[in-house]
Amino acid sequence: MTLSSRIDPGLRVKELGGLYISFDGSKSKPVSSSLKKLKEKKIQDEVMKKSVIGPDFEKKDSVPPYSESKHALKLKRRAEREKSTGDGWFNMKAPEITQELKGDLQVLKMRGSLDPKRFYKKNDRDGFPKYFQVGTVVDNAADFYHSRIPKKERKRTMVEELLADAEFRQKNKKRYQHIMAEKAAQEAGKRNKKKKKFHKK
Repeated sequence: MTLSSRIDPGLRVKELGGLYISFDGSKSKPVSSSLKKLKEKKIQDEVMKKSVIGPDFEKKDSVPPYSESKHALKLKRRAEREKSTGDGWFNMKAPEITQELKGDLQVLKMRGSLDPKRFYKKNDRDGFPKYFQVGTVVDNAADFYHSRIPKKERKRTMVEELLADAEFRQKNKKRYQHIMAEKAAQEAGKRNKKKKKFHKK
């Protein structure tokens, strides 16, 4: 019995000098290490595509939100509340106090000394108010000719208006002169008292 008769007739086999090579593709062939690595890399790439972390990880909204503590949430809500007065006062926001606003607020605080004929209630507040709004008085169209300030005479702030008012400056000048005269009289009285003391001794 020859070698060729022992081989399964279902397989296509070629005899090459005592070496039998099978050309059947159904059986697994030996795979090289480079092919294995390529397959593993392909599998890894497919898995990474499905995972959350990737090159566009920061752009995605797939990151679960971190949970804040109750204390941190309470502080955040308090900070939000302090930005405005709330619903009771129509959510009035706290304005940024500039140098011009500061000057106007100081004038309002000292309004009692501006006009001696008018009486104003004493201001109990030490500093400036936190929440306030500044409005502009709109002239009536009917008063265009007789009780309207022309645009050239209008000023940006109350301080500028007071400085531009000639009557106010005149009153202040008189008041300043009166105060200086009183001070001079007091100093003269003190000098006379000292002289009398020295004469007695």
